[in-house]
Amino acid sequence: MPTTGGSNPTTGGGIVGSGSLMPNARLQNGRYIVDKILGSGGMGTAVLAKDTRVSNKIVVIKELVSDSNDKVQFQEDVRNFEREVETLSTLDHPLIPAVTDSFQEGTRYFMVQEYVSGENLETHLDRLGKAMPEREVLTYAAQVLDIMDYLAQQTPPIVHRDIKPANIIIGSKDKRAHLVDFGIARADVAKNTQKKQTSALGTPGYAPPEQYQGNADARSDLYALAATMHHLLTNRDPRDFGPFSYPPARSVNPQISPETEQMLTKALTIDVNKRYRNPAEMRQRVEEILRDRFKVAPDTSMYMFATSGSMTVPAVPPTPPPHQQPQPVRPQPQPQFPPPRPVPPRQNNNNGLLRGLGILAVVVILILAILIVPLLLTNSRSGNSGTTTASTPSPEVNQTAQVESNGIGASLVNGELIGLSDGTLAFDTSRPDGDVKTQAAQKLKDGDNSAASSLFRSALTQESNDAEALIYLENLRVQSSGLPHITLIAGVMLTGSDSAAIQAGRDALQGMYVAQKEFNANNGAKLNGTLVRILIANAGSSSQNAKQAAQQIVKLAQSDKTVIGVSGWPYSSFTQNALDVLSSARIPMLSGTASSDDLTDASPYFFRVAPPNTFQAQVGAQYALNKLQAKEVAVFVDQSDSYSRSLADAFRQQYQKLGGTIQGPYQYTRGDQGSVTSALQSLASQDTTPGVIYFSGYSGDVAGLMNQVAANPKFANTKILGGDALYNLGGYTTGNRAGYDRLHFTAFAYPDEWDVLGFGGQKPGFFADYGNAFDPNKQHKGSPYGFTRPAFNVMLAYDATLALITAGGKITSSGKQSFSGADVRQALLSISGNGAIQGVSGQIAFGSNGDPVDKAVVVIYVDQNGNNHMENQLGSGKFLVNS
Repeated sequence: MPTTGGSNPTTGGGIVGSGSLMPNARLQNGRYIVDKILGSGGMGTAVLAKDTRVSNKIVVIKELVSDSNDKVQFQEDVRNFEREVETLSTLDHPLIPAVTDSFQEGTRYFMVQEYVSGENLETHLDRLGKAMPEREVLTYAAQVLDIMDYLAQQTPPIVHRDIKPANIIIGSKDKRAHLVDFGIARADVAKNTQKKQTSALGTPGYAPPEQYQGNADARSDLYALAATMHHLLTNRDPRDFGPFSYPPARSVNPQISPETEQMLTKALTIDVNKRYRNPAEMRQRVEEILRDRFKVAPDTSMYMFATSGSMTVPAVPPTPPPHQQPQPVRPQPQPQFPPPRPVPPRQNNNNGLLRGLGILAVVVILILAILIVPLLLTNSRSGNSGTTTASTPSPEVNQTAQVESNGIGASLVNGELIGLSDGTLAFDTSRPDGDVKTQAAQKLKDGDNSAASSLFRSALTQESNDAEALIYLENLRVQSSGLPHITLIAGVMLTGSDSAAIQAGRDALQGMYVAQKEFNANNGAKLNGTLVRILIANAGSSSQNAKQAAQQIVKLAQSDKTVIGVSGWPYSSFTQNALDVLSSARIPMLSGTASSDDLTDASPYFFRVAPPNTFQAQVGAQYALNKLQAKEVAVFVDQSDSYSRSLADAFRQQYQKLGGTIQGPYQYTRGDQGSVTSALQSLASQDTTPGVIYFSGYSGDVAGLMNQVAANPKFANTKILGGDALYNLGGYTTGNRAGYDRLHFTAFAYPDEWDVLGFGGQKPGFFADYGNAFDPNKQHKGSPYGFTRPAFNVMLAYDATLALITAGGKITSSGKQSFSGADVRQALLSISGNGAIQGVSGQIAFGSNGDPVDKAVVVIYVDQNGNNHMENQLGSGKFLVNS
């Protein structure tokens, strides 16, 4: 039921206003006077009102709103509304707002509920601006699980179906989690009752896949609660990503304990039979973590108080000792809400003795709390409990948002540092070594190179594969060498909430660093004594920011004549936004992976290692028809995205040319999980079932599609095929594995490609250099990606950097001391024909329009465990230069 949270009303979503309940309107002969409209959700509009019969007590009134003109459907809506009233009126739990009245006026139906004054967790998280402390989230989760356990024990059991941060209110008086908005709750006995589809689905991002099929039980609510906890603990809003896709919590917020991450992984499993069996089991696990890790005594169930006879006051937790935290530590903020305190439960009227004992116990507890808790708090503040846990600002706040006249620096755009860094700013600070890198950058800015070098090395002891720290450290060596150098700019994405984009940026930096390190070996012997310096241009989460970053690169190039060009950006949309700015200044740009057809002939100063989408679409069409034996393919596309649109168009044209039949295209929006679900529902409603869904999009969106296809019997034999953007480790290779074995995609590189093709004996030194760079102490076994095994983005970024440095080498070998864009462009154009060079992803050669010539294309398929495998031959192109 909607309630308010301070000045922020909690409506549970929806559009305000039915028109029948306006401020100052009177109901029940003037008993209730409407104060203000809260909002509308499901089939009801909610208002805040005064009950004049009870000292103007504030209540919430919900009115049935039916958008149906059909009498039969309207009666069904009325029955559903009456069922909600009946359901809530039978509940007696102190953390569920009680129904105090219901009535009918004419054709209008109303329900009156207690008003919960407080702040909902969605509003609280937005206000906080960062992840909530683990102990706080676990405490509130235990309270919600107490409610869920109570609901599960009703006859029949009740399923809420819409648990999310906005529907959990932290009461301003009792500081406990209240569960509200039972508008789509159902008792299991009525789960097959006809109801609106929108009501059955819950909220995308939190609702489990079985709920979209009209099936839900208590385990469905456990999934939604775990999704809510994941959001609160990571500040990663699941509504902004592909459906049913949750990366391990510690990969987003390393401060989270392994125990909590494991608990969330289990509760977020797609297979309902692998989740916790019931709320009591999950609540027990939450309490174990609170007790073992935070020294908090279990908060005895409140609704069971009448039969248990006791209630335990949670202990004020001591600060974890230093050995339990990574060093150096980013201090965990204290909860913004005061520590939870017990509240008197509502009792059953037929148990007066226990009710009296309960009240007495609560009084005693409150007295003890008043006497003891302040002492505990005083001791805690005085330092007797160990290390302080006072909150600190995020690294981005600590770093100055300022752009110098030479283009070095950054602006704060929507909370992200966007701009260009020579090491005096650290962009990738969301990882565990972020604080140390921030300190190192400040020391470098202050001119203390020695301290900066020491701190960058300290950061690498925490994360040996952090290429940003390695690049800045190598730049310091270049600076101190006294040798001439060339400067490359890395165009990447290292900030924001898109984990797949950030991973692509990190991969690109890894590839560039290996190339930098190889060319700087032996004092730049490969470049006639010239070293390589790399600066980093971060565009963050929005492709629009790439234009600003490019403008700063132009400023730098005007004053620094060692700049030879830009290697990046990994995504086509970012590349397009930067291209006009760079081309106008005649600054060459060479991308490893941007493959949109729109980039062909876009600028004489643009080159790329990855071929245009038309090329990989041809390979994909042939693979779908010949290997997957699909006579009919459904195409999913985001028409607003250049990469998606051009790839889908090219595939459709080629597949139809080969004699295949196309369904669709079905429209979705990148990053909008609901649109992917809607597109699949539209496809499911068709009479024919495609053998393949061609998903022209990104890895962050395909995970939910795989899960939903696997869960729908109609698509039992349907495969999923796509392009190179599905090969991103930050997107789909975490979380549940349902449907993974259906996935196939084209790509331009694969780390085992040399061995699969029989060229293992000719492998370049890159593969050994990669492991030596990012796992120098040989701590990682099993060849994991990111440490000893390079991702495809790494390989292509390396090849792009290799080509750009090779072009610079051609110029330096001619004796020139400065570089013009035209010089670099001509040198890149000479990398063709007999001048082709061997890259780790195959032959590198450019045509007159900057597109690659005969680029190798591979086809990858995925097994049930999320492991990638390459088909045993190239899909197309030339691999070895001399073959």
